Formats: sequence, structure tokens, C-alpha cells
Amino acid sequence: MLYTKKNRIGMDWSLFFEILKSISIITASAVAIFGINAWRREIKWKRKYELAEETLSLLYEVRDIISIIRSPIGHINEGKSRRKDPSESKEDSDLFDQAYTPIERFENNKDAIFKLKSISYRFKALFGKESGQPFIDLIKLINKILHTAQILKRDWKKQRNSYLNEERFQRLEDKIRQNESIIWEGHDDETNDIIKEDLDRITKDFERICSSVIKAGTLK
Repeated sequence: MLYTKKNRIGMDWSLFFEILKSISIITASAVAIFGINAWRREIKWKRKYELAEETLSLLYEVRDIISIIRSPIGHINEGKSRRKDPSESKEDSDLFDQAYTPIERFENNKDAIFKLKSISYRFKALFGKESGQPFIDLIKLINKILHTAQILKRDWKKQRNSYLNEERFQRLEDKIRQNESIIWEGHDDETNDIIKEDLDRITKDFERICSSVIKAGTLK
């Protein structure tokens, strides 16, 4: 009977240690899983922080480039890189060179714009599909400037050689004035700069998306 009791006590202690060992393994596994998940969250946050920082840096550079593209101040040789038609008159060439100036400036400064566009796919992957909208809006804005420059090339020539009646000529003048305010920054003090307004809105959209992760990073 004594032997049986001792044996039972030995078995009880053995069971206790097995349970304790199992609990230790489970606890260690839970800690390891928690650590791995925390590490993964940290890595993801770091990726988001670095991408947000890079995106805003490029965005501010692109804002400056857009100001360069739209600057009403230029030099005499701007716009000369376009392919000319041999039949152009001297007057037409001067007009066409002026209209081509924003496009030429874009071509000379497009690397940052294309780089910003290229990271939009990574940005959507980390911040969500809807976060790609500011990239789309920004590219549309730049395309609007370049497309308007092409329209002005045609309308400036029509204005100079126009035989329209007074009403149609005034409509043409109004259209030209509106389009000039698109390609030239601060061209018309009497009208709002819609390009700058749209650019400010797009910038706020970028900053809103990036601000939470960047602010969190500055607190660490």
C-alpha cells in the first residue's frame, strides 16, 4: 500500500511537470508569435513611413516643377526645341515656340514627375486602393496644362489671322484668356488660378493620407 502511494505521488509530480512543460511551451510559442506579429507590424509601418516621406518629398518637388512649367518669365530661346514645319512663317514660328514653351519645360523636368507616378502602385498596395486618386488627379492636372498649350497654339494663330465677326471674335478672346490663365501662373489677376487651387487640393489629399504615419514616426 505504501509503495502504491509513493508510486502515485511520483506519477502526480511527473504529470505536474508535464503540464508545466506544456504550459511553458504554449507560453513561449505565444510570445514568439506575438513577437513575430509585432516585428511584421513594425516592418510594415517602416515601409509606409519611408514611402510616405518619399512621396511627399517628390510631391513638393513636382509642385516646384509645375511652377517652372507655368512661369510667365522666360528667355528668348525657349520653345525652339520643337520640330518646325518648313512652311511656317516667322510670325507663326514665334507663336508656336511660345505655345511649346510649357511642353519644353516639362520635357526638361519630367524625371521627378515620372518617379512620383511610378511609386503610385506601391503606395496603393500599402495605403489602400483609394489612395491612388491623388496621383491620378495630379497627372490629369499636368496633362491639362500640356493639352491647353496645344490648344493655344491653334487659337493664337486663329486670333491673329481671324476674320470672325465681333461676337465670335470676342468668344475666341475669352477662351484664349481662360486658357492662358491655365498655362501661365499668375497671368490674370482678375480670375482665380484654378491650376493652383487644384494643386493645393491635391497636395492636401496627399498630406492627409501620409500625415498619420509620419506623425507617428516623429513621436518615436
